[in-house]
Formats: sequence, structure tokens, C-alpha cells
Amino acid sequence: MSTGNYNTNQTRSFTHLDFKERQLIEKWLNEDVNKAEIGRRLGRNRSTIHREINRGKVEQIKQINGYNKKVTVYYSDSGQSVYEKRRSKSVRKKIVSFSSAFFSELEDAFTKGLFKGKQRLYNIKTFIALYRKKHPVENIPTFKTVYSYIRQGLLSIKPHDLPVMYRLKPRKNQHSNPKGKNKRILGTSITNRPEDVLSRETFGHWEADLVKGKKTKNEPAIITLVERKTRYAITKKISDYKSQTVKNAFEEILADNPNLFASITFDNGSEFALMSELNTDVYFCHAYASWERGSNENFNKLLREFIPKGKSIHLFSEMDIDQAAQAINRRIREVIGLRSSEEYFQQCSI
Repeated sequence: MSTGNYNTNQTRSFTHLDFKERQLIEKWLNEDVNKAEIGRRLGRNRSTIHREINRGKVEQIKQINGYNKKVTVYYSDSGQSVYEKRRSKSVRKKIVSFSSAFFSELEDAFTKGLFKGKQRLYNIKTFIALYRKKHPVENIPTFKTVYSYIRQGLLSIKPHDLPVMYRLKPRKNQHSNPKGKNKRILGTSITNRPEDVLSRETFGHWEADLVKGKKTKNEPAIITLVERKTRYAITKKISDYKSQTVKNAFEEILADNPNLFASITFDNGSEFALMSELNTDVYFCHAYASWERGSNENFNKLLREFIPKGKSIHLFSEMDIDQAAQAINRRIREVIGLRSSEEYFQQCSI
């Protein structure tokens, strides 16, 4: 089969393999072309080619050196047949095909305000995961299917009722390497942090930052500390974000919570210039690598629902800030086994 006019260099959006491509895969496999090269020729990912070969392979008996042996061979006809059979079954399920008890409990939880507002306890994803755990036999939709039903107006819940729904973005498979270079060296680099801190297996390792309001002289700030394993957060209001003020505040936190801090990881901001003097292990992130303190950054984002950017911290009391942190700590989190940070923290700190 001629491939002279088969253009594989054009930019394309995702499409399923067609029969012509399957015929080319069969032809090139017979010519001993490897999967990676076939993928390059077709403008497809190597894993796509690998899955297609598994889909269309057929077991045969062949004589090799006078002996009958079982071999697997890829055929484009077989691949196309399996594809068409699976596509015929690929139909979007209607809402009535799922558990009515699930939707009843979902609507009830929404009515009670468990999804909406600053005091919410769940998002749709964690609610579904918890419900599935309690009712393993019921047919439960995925959170994306529920989102689809919400957009279609099939439920009383509306998109604007769910803060997480608008912020839902694909998760990166891995972080990029730090590209910036620190202008000042404040202490031990995060690259020297023990492996058990990175893996979150050990309790007592924290990430820290400051949340600021208006960036004016003598403006108060909020210290935020997040424990890496449990994602539990501690906050403290300070009068300004001078390095000495910040150091004094951290010394008070460590004194009030003895044996709770095995290490703290900071960014390289000037307000943390004196942190190496603290009586615990201290590490500093690379420049422009906020994802190295990802749990802390996520908490700060949630805290902004209570304390918006640009608003002076003068307007918020220590009690306001504590209540905001407590509300976030009580939310159910999938990443820590469908429990709250508060619950998990109490288990680990005993």
C-alpha cells in the first residue's frame, strides 16, 4: 500500500485511529518497524500504537523450525472490528440509570449548605467518593458526570453554587524543574531536605508563608503554616512583615507547640531572612518555584475566600482568622483518605 500522499506532519486535534491508519500499522509491523517509529510516522503517541496493537492482535499457530508455536499477530481488520464493537456500546448513560438514592442525598446535602459558602464541608468529588465508600453496590456517577448534569440543569444545584467547579483544571503530571536562581542564600536549600519529608510519610514537617493585605508600611500580615502529611493549617496575625517581627512570631509558635515542628520550609522572601536562627530544621525553596510549597499555596488560596486580596488585614481580628483556618481544616479532603485535616492531624499528633 502506497504511503506517499499520507500527510502525518499536520497539526491535529485528537481523533480516533481510522482503518487506513490501522492498515499502515499492520504493514509497518510486518516490516519490523518499532512502535515509537510508527507513532512518529502517524503523528500519534507511542502508547496509542501500543494499545491499538493489543486491541487487534490475534493468536495463531505457526510452524517455526519444524515445531508448531503460538504467536500473536496484529491485523488491522481485527483492530477495526474490536473498535467498532466497543464504540457501539459507548453510549452516555442517562441520569435514571444511576442510583436515585444517591441523587436524593446529594440534593439534601446541597440544601443543608454542605457544598456552598465559606463553611462548606465537601466538594462534589469528595461527596461522591464518600458515598461510594458507604454504598459500594450502588451505581454511582463520576464527579464529571454530575458536573455535566448540573450544567444541563438536571439538578437543583447550579454551577455558581460550586466554587471548585469553576476552578477545576487538569492536574500536571509533574512539576517543571526550578528555573530561577536565588539572589540571596538565606539558609539550607530544599534540595538538601530528607527524602521522607518529600514523600510526606513523616509527621511534623511544615510549609510556611505570609498572607498580606495591602502592601503598605506597617500593614499587618498573617503567618500560615501547613503540615505536609495532614494538610492541617495554623495561622497567626502579626503587626507587620519585617524579618524581626516574623522571627519573633515563629519563636512564639514553636514555644507554644513543643515537639510539633521537625522542619519548616520557606520561600526566599526577605521577610524570612532570620528563619535559620529558629530552633528547628529550616529549608528554603528555589526562586520562582512556589509549587515546592504546594500545600501551603493551596491553603493560602482557600484563605483568600475569607480574606480577599487588597483588603487590609487591619479589618480582620485574630478570631476571624482562626475561624477561617478552622473552617478549612474541617473540610473533607480526598488526598488524605476522605477525612478532614483536623481529624487526621489529631490522629497523627497523639
